[in-house]
Amino acid sequence: MTPDQRREHEERMRTMEDASLRCLLVLQQSDYLPEVASIARDELARRRIPMLSREEYWQQYPEEWLAAVGFCYRCWAQTTDESPGLSFTVDLIGTRLLGSDEPCSTCGSVVQTKWFCVIVPITRLGRYRVIRRRRGEHIGRRVEEPRR
Repeated sequence: MTPDQRREHEERMRTMEDASLRCLLVLQQSDYLPEVASIARDELARRRIPMLSREEYWQQYPEEWLAAVGFCYRCWAQTTDESPGLSFTVDLIGTRLLGSDEPCSTCGSVVQTKWFCVIVPITRLGRYRVIRRRRGEHIGRRVEEPRR
């Protein structure tokens, strides 16, 4: 990173709101170069804001967490980043999310199973914790299955 790029990132971090800076470091740090994350940590320290673990972030700022992640900490921690992807059928052949188990009263997610279907479900492709957004839209995370 050049000195000019560093100054630009430092200036950007100084203008960020506390909530955005916390979110960047706790939830999105892997999306940034290590040098940028270091600048963000320095800015938090300059503001005398403690660096939080993910669990502490959820406990202290649940609204920020839900806005950034969608899932509550418990549902997020029990799942992986793997999305169910698109589910669609053509001429009654394709994939579908079925069922509605283990509803969460905090984030509103439910566990659904993704199936490959030929008219009826044939092959189970995985279980996902899903939040429906609008008709046909959802976000999801794969439920970690116990090792056999």
